[in-house]
Amino acid sequence: MNTPDAELEAIVLRGLGAYRAGLFYEAHELWEAGWRDEPDPVRKALLQGLILVAAALHKLTRMRSPSGAVRLLDKAHARLAGVPEGMGGVAVDLLSGDIARAARAIEQRASEGRTELDASLLPRMEIAASSPAGARPRA
Repeated sequence: MNTPDAELEAIVLRGLGAYRAGLFYEAHELWEAGWRDEPDPVRKALLQGLILVAAALHKLTRMRSPSGAVRLLDKAHARLAGVPEGMGGVAVDLLSGDIARAARAIEQRASEGRTELDASLLPRMEIAASSPAGARPRA
């Protein structure tokens, strides 16, 4: 029988492959499927944070809307504020710091008339060292 922790981690890992491949809309959809059925508010907040990051990057790369991307990243940052490190196997602190950094960099680039996505702006979604998934190869 799968535990709620194992189920959450499986949902996170499903979307992570798409996210790392630059398939932000697909990652969003994979995480949203798990989010809809999640009863726990903190687990739901984690999934919402991941969904918002993927949606922000889709908004930036496909819709060329830096302001929309920044708004979504700010919402993601706020949503992840109450999520403990390692939940769902995610290095939440690293991700939160990267979200804030990416939002500010996107704002700066937009003020210069640039909307392209620099790979260095991607918030890193890494497996937390304390997670059981940390022993597995990265997705």
